[in-house]
Amino acid sequence: MPSSEEPEPPASSDAAPSVSASASASASASPEADLTAPDGYAEALNTMWGLAPVPCTQHEQQLINLDDGTSRTEDEDNGAVQEPGGAELLHWPDTCTGLGDYQLRALPNTRVGLLRADAPKSFDSCRAAAGTGFGALALSERNDREDRGFVEGAALCSVTDKGAVAMAVIEHIAGDAVDDVSVSGPLYVWAAAP
Repeated sequence: MPSSEEPEPPASSDAAPSVSASASASASASPEADLTAPDGYAEALNTMWGLAPVPCTQHEQQLINLDDGTSRTEDEDNGAVQEPGGAELLHWPDTCTGLGDYQLRALPNTRVGLLRADAPKSFDSCRAAAGTGFGALALSERNDREDRGFVEGAALCSVTDKGAVAMAVIEHIAGDAVDDVSVSGPLYVWAAAP
């Protein structure tokens, strides 16, 4: 069960090296993440990201910018985007049946992919995963989510339009087939050095 993985291990001399020296104290939510910045990149920014569905009758879709975790809404248009504005992800209601309506996908001409839960959480592995692509996923379909690896502990990775490498960790998933699923977690962004 996931709850067995949540408790922090007891403090010991061999526990400290699991987080890189460049990781901030707030990075403790994902102690397995190696936040070391490679040459040419700034220290990882640590913030949050999330998907927050609204009732489909509001006819909104959410655009998520992985440069900083911000999201904004625009009028829903069957998954078409009027103004991407630097966003990498689209969260939209595919149908309006009242049962698990929302889908998630990478926007066209973006580099987004899924880093599996068992893969190392680091700059290099995230940059590599970003090139694998991320097609539409019905968030309410638990089996599809699990088959594709969209589970707690995995991450959406992107090389953003600004050249940053972003790792959006999936820390919490709530909802199921009769609800609209929400997702949240830490976001680590290595910005390209000026």
